[in-house]
Amino acid sequence: MTKRAGRWGIPRNRRRGGRKRLTLGRVLLIVIIATVVGLGSLVYYAESGASSGFPLPCATSVSMHVHPYLQIIINGQNVTIPADVGISSSCLEPIHTHDASGILHLETPGTSTNYTLGQFFQIWSATDHTVAVDGQARPIVFNSTDILGFKADATHKVVLLVDGKPSSEYASLVLNTLDYCSAATTGPPCSPTAVGDPAYGGQPYPYGTGHTIVIEYEASG
Repeated sequence: MTKRAGRWGIPRNRRRGGRKRLTLGRVLLIVIIATVVGLGSLVYYAESGASSGFPLPCATSVSMHVHPYLQIIINGQNVTIPADVGISSSCLEPIHTHDASGILHLETPGTSTNYTLGQFFQIWSATDHTVAVDGQARPIVFNSTDILGFKADATHKVVLLVDGKPSSEYASLVLNTLDYCSAATTGPPCSPTAVGDPAYGGQPYPYGTGHTIVIEYEASG
């Protein structure tokens, strides 16, 4: 049987330039591709830390577990670093706290990446935004001229002490090498959340323990 021609002599089933029908199979293929792309984006944002609101990727496994000890002293007054910095229901940051002892928990998948004191302050700021000092809310910042909004001026200075000695590294100070706790330090500040020797990718920790980090805002001169 001869196919009926259209008005211009073109068979009716060829009028529209051979446009393909959107079949059920094609619809399913589009849905699958969109789903894969969407899941890929979610995985990326989860791994990057973007979806958690924190600045660093969430810790997913632990090969290195080190406990630096940080004290902040403003005009002779100790400032409490709160518990649960860097912890939410969906994320555990690689630098976080479990209590208000000043012990930081550095828990990471490997030993090759250096984590800094400045990154801890970024995580703390993302967690709490401000900290109370003398009953006033202060910004959570740290650099060579500012600690928690107390700025260096003609009569004051910001001092970083590592193991009791002045350091010029400030926010770039690497925490990986500054563990404080060991199996021998069973009391505060290591107890109760940080008792035990540091873990370092299955090998002995090469930097020793008992290290301290102190940030002071004090009168100069």
